[in-house]
Amino acid sequence: MNISNWKIIVVEDTYDDQQLVSRMLSHYGAEVFLAKNGDECLELLKQIEPTVIITDLAMPKRDGWQTLVAVRSNVKTAHIPVIAITAYHSADVAEDAIKAGFDAYFPKPIHPENFVVRLTELVIP
Repeated sequence: MNISNWKIIVVEDTYDDQQLVSRMLSHYGAEVFLAKNGDECLELLKQIEPTVIITDLAMPKRDGWQTLVAVRSNVKTAHIPVIAITAYHSADVAEDAIKAGFDAYFPKPIHPENFVVRLTELVIP
């Protein structure tokens, strides 16, 4: 589970969830960049090329769904894996997320070790 050379954008509007996800990823060595919504994420993408983007689905301004569309529609960012996380878990939301083009979907609460293991499997096949 070596993610020490990864740059990860975490897009999350709630402070507690931002801290939980960023501390978990930092613990495993990743460099984490925080965005409160999709607009902030898109601004960060002008400055860095992350290994992966982890985004909440429900946020003000630009939500995770809209962020995914913007990332995928830009030739410079379309290749970046985008992972959905949400507290509004259901089988329908999970299916919709994968159909929409997210590389993976995780319901909250996130389980740190399983989450990081799964991320590495997704990003490093």
